[in-house]
Amino acid sequence: MNSYLHKIIKRVCLSIHPFLLFTFLSFQSSASFYYTPALEKAYKDILELKIEPAKQLISIEQIKDPSNGIAVYLQSLAETSELFLSEDIPKYQIAKSSEAAYLKAIGNNDQKTSPYYKFCMAEIKLQWAFAKMKFGDEVGAVLECKQSLSLLNENLQRYPTFVPTKKSLGLLNIVLGSIPSSYSWLASTLGFSGNVDTGMNMLEEVAGSKTIFYQEALMMKILAEQYILNKDEKMIGIKQLHDQHPSNLLYTYLYAAILSKHSQSETALLIIRHVPSGEDYLKFPFIDYLHGDLLLQNGNYVASRIYFNKFLLNFKGKNLLKDTYYKLFLSYWLNNEDAAAMTYWRLIPTLGQTVYESDKYANKIALSNELPDKKLAMIRLFTDGGLYTKALAILNETNISDFYLKKDKIEYYYRAARLYHKSGRIHEGIEYYKKVISVSNGTNYYFAPNSALQLGYIYQQLANKELAVYYFNMAISYKNHEYENSIEQKAKAGLNQLK
Repeated sequence: MNSYLHKIIKRVCLSIHPFLLFTFLSFQSSASFYYTPALEKAYKDILELKIEPAKQLISIEQIKDPSNGIAVYLQSLAETSELFLSEDIPKYQIAKSSEAAYLKAIGNNDQKTSPYYKFCMAEIKLQWAFAKMKFGDEVGAVLECKQSLSLLNENLQRYPTFVPTKKSLGLLNIVLGSIPSSYSWLASTLGFSGNVDTGMNMLEEVAGSKTIFYQEALMMKILAEQYILNKDEKMIGIKQLHDQHPSNLLYTYLYAAILSKHSQSETALLIIRHVPSGEDYLKFPFIDYLHGDLLLQNGNYVASRIYFNKFLLNFKGKNLLKDTYYKLFLSYWLNNEDAAAMTYWRLIPTLGQTVYESDKYANKIALSNELPDKKLAMIRLFTDGGLYTKALAILNETNISDFYLKKDKIEYYYRAARLYHKSGRIHEGIEYYKKVISVSNGTNYYFAPNSALQLGYIYQQLANKELAVYYFNMAISYKNHEYENSIEQKAKAGLNQLK
């Protein structure tokens, strides 16, 4: 389950964690579960990735009242957020024993009939489930998730109007409701089940409430729409959150990332150049990674290296290393600095790990010893960045007869399909997606699976349910490619919307 959960969170990604887990009390209920103005400020600081200031506030409040379960919950939240985002392995090895202490502190609380009791227990377990998953403890992560889900269901049954429970269950319903078939046996064995529509309804209820939870639920809803349901192309929700909270580092990062997802790299660059900064904020190397990616898409190859190297210097984890070295390779390869490019190319298989799909892709292409065609790579980057005129100019200079490798011939059709689709030339996009599928027999590249997925989206938008279902099922049928989990998960979500 590690690969799937990594994909859901990273898409993402990795920066979603605080919003997945932030749950706070909107009113004081008892002496043992309440928040003070200082704890409310700590919650806001964690939300903005000001982790150290939050820890200091929480420590002071714990001295004042060691029995306050909210302080314990927030302390765990701050610690797991930092671990999840930093991917610092030595720090995790030291900190992982803290979970038992947090759970014991909640367990000793004298307000066991409060809805906050099981809620806090469940949230702490969920926090550490994500931390364990991030650091490779799959068994521990799955067990923690199962226990958290059980506690939340019990809490919902006993306190059906308790808003925080619905928020957390909403998240889990969406994740479990779109789980790929390769993990469905595990979910069934452990008693996991979920429904995307139920989850979205729960999040919408919380997001529309007047409680302090609304931002967190809204963020979950936005991320589900963007990365699972393929909705909200106008990005209204995330833009509003960013504009209303300019000091929030995480909102700024996510807004830029979602702009990039929608091929608006030039706007994303404007946003990311003005990220909030200062000593109070958690070091967040993914800002540099995204900055480098956006510059690469815009053809600023030399400048992109600055930010990719900053990411490598400051990041302590094992994910995205292969992908970053592949992009550094491209920054030299597409700038006709072939000798330097090959230095990075040869290092790709030796670094990091293949949990994230982008790392799987980089590793696969490096091991194949099939160097990427420069024109196809440039078409891809310009298309991803929304520079359609530049991409089209290169496409118009090429022809299928220019390519000798079968992979390059398939990719030529695929790059044309993506460019036509993204630039609004839908009928040409359909034609080329179908060409990709027709010439891909006997291969395990991701081009045909994603072509089927995109055709499903197109026919869904055209209200042709029969063809949409056909192509979503086709996307699911492709196996053993590097983007299998995410494509299948999105196709399943598409099918759920058509029911």
